[in-house]
Amino acid sequence: MADLKRILPIAAGLVLGLALIFAHVLDAALTPYEFITQDRYVAIMLVVVLLIAWRWPWPARLPDRPPTWGLALCVAVGLAALLWWGSYRLMLDYPWTQDEVMARFDARILARGRLAQPLPPPWRHFTSALAPYFLLDMPEHAAWVSSYMPVHAALRALIGLVVDPAWLNPLLAAGGLLLALHLARHEFDDCPGAVWVMGAGYLLSAQILVAAMTSYAMTGHLVLNLAWLALHRRGGWRTDAGALAVGFLAIGLHQIAFHPLFAAPFLAELALRGENRRCLFYGVGYGAILTFWISYPHLVLLSQGMTQGGTGAGAGMSGFWQGRILPLLLHRDPHTLALMDKNILRFLCWNAAFLLPLILLSGRAIHQREGMARPLASGLVLTVLTMALVLPDQGHGWGYRYLHGVLGNALLLAGHGYRRAVRIDRADGDRLVVLTGGATLLLVLPFLLASAHGFILPAARLSGLIAVQRADVVILDTERPSMAIKQVRNAPDLANRPLVISSHDLQPGQALELCRRGSVVAIDRAAQQAVGFSPWLPRRSPDFEAMMQPLSGRSCLRKAVPLGGG
Repeated sequence: MADLKRILPIAAGLVLGLALIFAHVLDAALTPYEFITQDRYVAIMLVVVLLIAWRWPWPARLPDRPPTWGLALCVAVGLAALLWWGSYRLMLDYPWTQDEVMARFDARILARGRLAQPLPPPWRHFTSALAPYFLLDMPEHAAWVSSYMPVHAALRALIGLVVDPAWLNPLLAAGGLLLALHLARHEFDDCPGAVWVMGAGYLLSAQILVAAMTSYAMTGHLVLNLAWLALHRRGGWRTDAGALAVGFLAIGLHQIAFHPLFAAPFLAELALRGENRRCLFYGVGYGAILTFWISYPHLVLLSQGMTQGGTGAGAGMSGFWQGRILPLLLHRDPHTLALMDKNILRFLCWNAAFLLPLILLSGRAIHQREGMARPLASGLVLTVLTMALVLPDQGHGWGYRYLHGVLGNALLLAGHGYRRAVRIDRADGDRLVVLTGGATLLLVLPFLLASAHGFILPAARLSGLIAVQRADVVILDTERPSMAIKQVRNAPDLANRPLVISSHDLQPGQALELCRRGSVVAIDRAAQQAVGFSPWLPRRSPDFEAMMQPLSGRSCLRKAVPLGGG
């Protein structure tokens, strides 16, 4: 096993290589904006910092004792408060992605004690224009709800009964920190510095921090996986039953696949160790859990008095495979390798600078099956390979969100790498963590937090522009390649005014029908660019202009009000 002095230039070379490879294959289909504005700068920082750590014998030392629980609790409380503040100050309490939008959408439905919201008949043929993405297929659009699993939305609805729902992810992230430290204490009871590595890696992860300031379900995936691992590692039927209960929530959180990819290597370890009863217990339990959640869309249909959906997951088990799994397997993305290159680079850029070299240094622990090293590594690899096979494009993510649930794996492996480093030369291991961790804190984190704020600010302004319009309906120019379709968001009961309509999803004649129903405002690209949204697109949109032309001169059409009034 190579020592730390050899690992650092290898880690720097890997980061640089990933960046150069992706830069070489850039094209419009690979959505290079995030790489150009964020990742390439952080990659340069990481390479420089790792090379400095390699050559600079700067003295540093981690504490000889692990952090006390009193300190950990104080930090966790402060973390929750800071993340809640950041969710408004930095992230503007603005759901940028449809995943976040639909989490809030579903939470409002569940808060009313429903599994789906009935849709008024006059609006049913506008469903795609009112919510273009991720709706569960319902016969005749009689009701709507997202196609995601409901636990994350249910948690938002539940906490919303007591406090601001924006507290959900900050509180989960704080709990995740305590769980991470708990696991590290048991995994590294002979190496206090590795516990500090675990805690520092958690707190210095821009991916963890920014995701916790959003409505994403990814924070829940990480925390529930950590909770599952804390229960599973103890053994005993009570804690195994508790782990299955956590697994039930984790599989139903958002997407079914993430938790099984995390848990499968640990269950395989049970089989390899001959713990057949525990393995059977988990096997039967997860079989029941998966059957329930795969059938959940059908339960939603039954709650609305429907027996089957048109296609897809609503049709039950066969619909799940035909509507979700087979399309992912059969329709391959031609940019898979480039996208996975970008994903891994983004994952490294959005986490502590010491993460990669310490994971590389954990190879001996994996090979010798120290602690949980092998299933931790297997979970990481299995998730990467599965996502490369079925869904290489994550869309937008702060870091690589499809690895969010196994970030705990990566941090624990980094702890194993640190323990290996101190066995060779503690001074080198401590210097690496302190120097690269300090650089992450002072350089990388501020840059990424500021860039995240700047990234969503124009979209939040466009959402504000829509909200101030004095009309029954806003028809928003969503003609491709514009990303404005993400701004099409309406309340489940359609109580919001104005309603927001996607121009790209309107059928011929529907614009006139909207005109007959009430007042209409058109927000074209010029109005969008006035608030800083998509300034690189052509100012005119011929398809949008042609769609709006029948409304020209009609009394229903009102002039758009600029943001700020006037």
